[in-house]
This record gives sequence, C-alpha cells and structure tokens, in this order.
Amino acid sequence: MLVIKGGHVLGVGVADVLVSDGTIAGIGSFSAPEAIDADGLVVLPGFVDTHRHLVQAPMRGSGADLSLGVFMAEVLPRLVLSPAEVRAAVLLGAVEALNAGVTTVLDWGHGGAAEAEAEALLASGIRAVHGVSPLEAQRYAAAGLVTGAVASFGPMLSLEDNARDIAVARSLGMVTTMHITEAGAVARLGDAGLLGPDLTFVHGNAATDDELRMLVDAGCGLTATPPVESMMGHGAPVFGRFLSAGGAPALGVDVVINSSADMFEQMRAALWLERLRGFPLAAGSLLRAASADGARAIGLGDVVGSLQVGKRADIVLLEGFGHLPSELAAGGIVATAGVSDVRTVLVDGRVVKRDGLLLDHDLPALRAAVRDVARRVLA
Repeated sequence: MLVIKGGHVLGVGVADVLVSDGTIAGIGSFSAPEAIDADGLVVLPGFVDTHRHLVQAPMRGSGADLSLGVFMAEVLPRLVLSPAEVRAAVLLGAVEALNAGVTTVLDWGHGGAAEAEAEALLASGIRAVHGVSPLEAQRYAAAGLVTGAVASFGPMLSLEDNARDIAVARSLGMVTTMHITEAGAVARLGDAGLLGPDLTFVHGNAATDDELRMLVDAGCGLTATPPVESMMGHGAPVFGRFLSAGGAPALGVDVVINSSADMFEQMRAALWLERLRGFPLAAGSLLRAASADGARAIGLGDVVGSLQVGKRADIVLLEGFGHLPSELAAGGIVATAGVSDVRTVLVDGRVVKRDGLLLDHDLPALRAAVRDVARRVLA
C-alpha cells in the first residue's frame, strides 16, 4: 500500500491518492507505509495511446519528408526483423511510451512475431492491448498487463474478410482495431451490420459526416493521429468532426518516424489544427481524449483512464503546473507540457519512473541495441 501525498489532483484540488493492491483505494487524506511526495505536482491518470506501431521505434525521425505511399511501398517492406530484433524494437517503443507518461498502449502488431512482441510488452511493464492477426488471436496467450485484440486490415480486405476478422474477435471477447483511410468503408461495414462498440477505428480522415454518425450510433471508437496524418498526407484530422457528430475521439502516436513518442504532441496538434479551422476546441478537453476516452475506445474504460476509486492505479505526476487552479492547469498541460515534465509514473500501482528516472530500463541502452535495424532498413 502506498499514498501519493499532497498532489494537485485535477478536478479535486490538493489531496492524497491511496493505492492498494494496484487499485485506487481512495482520494482524500491518508497515510500508508510508503509515500510519494507530490507537493507542487499535478496528479493525472496515465495517458492512453490507442494506436501505435511499437516495432517501428528504431526508425524514429526517419520519415520527416515521407508520404504515406512512399513509406508503405519503399520503406515498410524493408522492415524485416528477426524475433530478437522485434522484441528489442517493441521493448524500446514501450519504454519510450512509459517515459512519457503513457501507461496504456494499443500496439498494432508487426505480423508473424506475436510471441516476441508479447514478451517485450510484458518485460516493459506497460499496460498493453496487443493487436495481432485473427490466426494469432486464436492462439493468443499472455498474462499480466497484456491483453489481445484483432488487428484487421479493414478496407484493404474484402467485406467477407472483415466480417471474418470481427467474428473471430467477438468469439474471443476481443476488440477489433482497423485502419480506415477511404470514404465508404464505414458505410459498407455499417450496411452489413458489422459495427459495434467492440470496434475501434484509426484515422477516418476521408469518412463522410454520415459515416461518422454511424460510428457514434454504433458506439465505435475512433482514433486520430494528427501529427502523422498531417505530415504524411492522410488529410485533415477527423477529431473535431467526430466530436461534432457526438463522438468522443481518442488519440494515438501511430509511428515515430515523424511524430514524437508522447501524447503531448498529439494533444497539441489536435488543438492547433482544430483551432486553425475555427473549431472552438477547449484545450483542457484534450486530456480526456488522451486518457478516459482513449481507454473506452479500446475496451478498457472500466479499468483505467481516470482517477476513480476501484480503477487500476495507472497514474502520472507532472511538474510545472501545480500552482494553477484545475481549470487552468488542464489547458496549460495540453498547451505547454512535455516529456521532461513527467516526474513519476505508476502502472497498476507499481512505480516505473520516479523523480524523472526510469527504474527498470535504460533508454540509451535500448536505443543502442536496435541501432543496426535502422541503418539496415535505411541503407
């Protein structure tokens, strides 16, 4: 049992957060055998990244001028890795996420390397939803913080294949995660009666307003990845349009080839782009998109995403904003915070980063371990 003592809990004020057996046991005034001094720090739920290709972590920064078409045709086919390389790459990506206060990630798997990926996710200590093929999902077995999802290729497949993927996921009680990059794809799924709250989609830039309303009516999740979508030519991010349709959009990093590995950039990019087109998006509201709304989109809304008694203790402490009232601190974090402000991170009640330092992993060493991967792919 431990207590996070005297932090600024957003929406509550200065309070203690009691953690017992990995669960938030109370918010108020407490004592416990172990205490984390949060004086002057803001206490937040851990960030939830609802779409990332962790295996591409070694390629960080390599695609600043790449279009999606060129990347898919000329770079991605060269990312052929051994199981050991997959494990090292995914471990790096997961630890980079933890360092940035991301406590939950939906990792879209590399294909054919599910076991190595699952090993890396478990070794990292992050909470993960692991997107794998329907075949891999049927034999998926992982313990602890890692659960499975079916990663379907969506409109690149036939409607019959989509239906098969979704049926497999539903038979296993898993979420289906799917890229949507063209108009009409959502309508086809909706007309076939395949939509439901166990489906979560990514991008949707070309989806029509009617299709977005179909997603909302069916309770589907939708993830925007604004930096990558803007950089690679996907089209204008769908964040504000999905909000206007009555939805609760989530956020994801997607790939670090041209986006940072944290949720701060995702929130800011969504804010900037929506403000630019005249949509009156409140800055502080992006925190919910990066936590509670993200958790719900990937089937973990009852588990994480908010600081509530009974939920798992995935918690982040940020410095630099404790002097502000909650209504200003939320917007200030979205507009100005960065990874360097992440002081302490807990996943399932266990401290994985404390006072700015990772406890279980050496980031420079993890990066050095996959240096040859990037050199080989980019050669």
